[in-house]
Amino acid sequence: MHPIIRATAPLLMALALAACGGGGGSPGASSSGNSSGSSGGTATNPDGSWLSFTPNPVQVSGYEGESIPFKITATSSRTFTKPFNVAIVDTSGTITTDVQISALNEMTYQASLSTSPKLPAGLTQVNLEVRLCEDAPLTCSKPLPGSPWKVPLKVNVKSTTEAAKRLALSAQSLQAVTYAGEQVQLNLDGTFTGDLLGTQFLVGVYEKGGLSNVSYTQSAQGFNATLKSAATLQPGEYNSNVEVRLCRDDPATCRLPIPGSPWIIPLKLTVKNASNLTTLLRVPGVGAWSSFQGNASHSGFIDATFDATKFSRRFSLPASAVTESTNSVATDNGKVFMTLGKSFDSEFELLAISEADGSILWRSSLGKVNRANSPAVGNGYVFVVTVDVQSNLWVFDQQNGNLVSKTAFGSNTGSRAPTVAGTDVFSMDGYDYDRSMTAFSSSLLSKRWSSPMQSVMRSSPTPAVDLENVYVFLDGKLRVLDTSNGNLKWAVSGPDANTLGGQSVTLSGNLALTYGSVISAYDLTLRTVAWSVANSNVVDMAVGNGMVYSVAGMSTVLEARSLSDGKLQWTSESLGQDNFRSVVVVRNLAFVSGRVRTVAVDLATHKVVWSYPRGGNLSISSNGVLYIMEDNRSVSAINLQ
Repeated sequence: MHPIIRATAPLLMALALAACGGGGGSPGASSSGNSSGSSGGTATNPDGSWLSFTPNPVQVSGYEGESIPFKITATSSRTFTKPFNVAIVDTSGTITTDVQISALNEMTYQASLSTSPKLPAGLTQVNLEVRLCEDAPLTCSKPLPGSPWKVPLKVNVKSTTEAAKRLALSAQSLQAVTYAGEQVQLNLDGTFTGDLLGTQFLVGVYEKGGLSNVSYTQSAQGFNATLKSAATLQPGEYNSNVEVRLCRDDPATCRLPIPGSPWIIPLKLTVKNASNLTTLLRVPGVGAWSSFQGNASHSGFIDATFDATKFSRRFSLPASAVTESTNSVATDNGKVFMTLGKSFDSEFELLAISEADGSILWRSSLGKVNRANSPAVGNGYVFVVTVDVQSNLWVFDQQNGNLVSKTAFGSNTGSRAPTVAGTDVFSMDGYDYDRSMTAFSSSLLSKRWSSPMQSVMRSSPTPAVDLENVYVFLDGKLRVLDTSNGNLKWAVSGPDANTLGGQSVTLSGNLALTYGSVISAYDLTLRTVAWSVANSNVVDMAVGNGMVYSVAGMSTVLEARSLSDGKLQWTSESLGQDNFRSVVVVRNLAFVSGRVRTVAVDLATHKVVWSYPRGGNLSISSNGVLYIMEDNRSVSAINLQ
C-alpha cells in the first residue's frame, strides 16, 4: 500500500489508499470535511457490524484556545476486493482538517485527529461520520456495506479562567521602594497544580518596561523568579508588568502557549531620593538611646508621636562587615555609635557618626578580639565590652574617641550592650559557669562591686536597672540585687523555672517582664508572677501605652497584650514574609523589623502604614531619627519628623 494525498474541497484533505494485492481490500483513505452531525448510534444499519471503533464514544477535555489531540482506532473483520476511500466528516467545526491515518496492521487502522482551538468553553457533543466509499467520499454513491458509521464525540472545554488557576503565584502584584543609585530585589514564585504537573512546557518570565533584570529557574513543581531593579532609575514612580509565559516552544516567541498563558502581574517601583538631610529637631522629653531597647528599663518605648506620611531616608551607610545579628547602635548628643569587625579573632573598632550628615567623626581601635558587643552611652562616655579569653569594658570619650579606661571584665558571652543607669554601667561577666553581675562606675572609672550569679549555663542576660535595684533573669528565676552593693534582696521562680540560660528583663511601673518560651510579668511588690502567656517567637519586646508588643504568628504579625493581665487586645494585619524580630514603639506606631524589611504599624488601625526595604535592629534618637542596623552593619537613618 502507499498513501496518496489529494485535495477534494477547500479546507478538505483526503487520503486514498489503493487495495492490497491478493484480492483483499481494507480501510484506506481519510478526509475531514464539514457536514452536520448529531448524537446517534455507531452504525446506520446492522451490515456495518464488521467494523468497530475504539474508544466509542470518544471523550476528550482541554482548555479554551487549545487544540486537543485524540485518536480513534478502527478494526475490521472482513476485506474487500475493490479499492475504496475513507472520510471522517464533521461539518460543525468541532475537529480540525488535520487528520492522519496509519495502519497498525492489515485489519486495524488508527486516525489521529484534533479538536478545533476555536471551541467555546463548555460541553460540545457531535457525531463524527465515518464513510467508506468506492467513489468520492463526499458524494459516496457507492458506500461499503454498513457505511456510514457515527462515532459520538464529547469535548469538555474548560475556560481560560480555569486554565489560569493551574498556576499559583506567590503575588498578584509586585511593589517595591528603593532609592536612587540602589537596587531592590523582588521575588515571584509559581507553583504548578492540576494537569500542569507532568506536562511538558517551558517557563519564561519577562519584565517589558526595562525597570529590572529578571532571572528564573524552573522545576517540575514550579518556578522561582528574581527581579532586581535597575540602579540607573531616577527618583519617581514607575509602572510596568511582569509576564509569565508557559509555552510548548521557546518562551521568547511562545507561538504555542499553554492555555491560560500568559499571566500578567502589575509591577510598581517607587524610587526615592538617596538622602534628605533635614535640620535636626530635638523631640521634647526624649533622651539618648543608651542601651539595649533604649534605656535601663529596656522598654523599647519612645514617648512621642510621629506622622508616617512624613518619613524620609536621611542617609545610608554601606555594609562594613559580617557580624552578630543582635548588634545595634546607640545614640547621644547628635552622634551615632557602632562597633565594626568580623567575628572571631579579628580587628574591631568603635565608630562615631554624625547624625547631621552621616559622616564619620572618629574611629577608635578595639584591638584583635573575638567580638565587640553593641555600644552603650551615658555620662559623656561610650561603653563597649569586647569578648575574648580576657574580656574588657572599654570607656571612650564621646567627643573625640579617646580611650578613657579599660577594665578586665572576665568572660562575657553575650553580644548586647551593657546597661547604663546614671553614672553606673551594669553587665554580666565571669568565666564559664562562674557568672557574676558587675557594676562599674563611670565617675570613678572602676568596678564598684561584683555579685556571683551561680548560673549553670554560660549566658549573659541583659539586666534592667532602676534607682534601687538590678533585675536579672537567669535559669528560670528573677533575681533582684541592690544597686549599691550587689547583694541579693530576693528572688522568685517563674513559670519556665526549668529553662536554662538567661533572658532580658523589661521594667514598667511595678512589673518586671521577661520573655523566652513564655512572656512573664512579675509583681515587684508581691514578689510573685502576675501573669504569663506562651510565645516562643519573641526576640525583642516593647512595653508602652499600657501594652506589651511582641511578634507572633511565626514572626509575621504583631500582637498587643494588656500590660495588666497579659490578655491579647489585638493582632496586626500580616507584616509580610520575613523573620520579624525587633520591635520599638512610640505613642501611635510600632516599628517592627525583620532581616530584609522594616514596617510601621498604626496602633489604632493595626495596619502597616509604612515600609522600608531593609531590616535589622532598631534604635530611635532624641532627634527623631530611626536607625536600622542590618546584620552586615549597613545602617539606614530614617527621618521620623
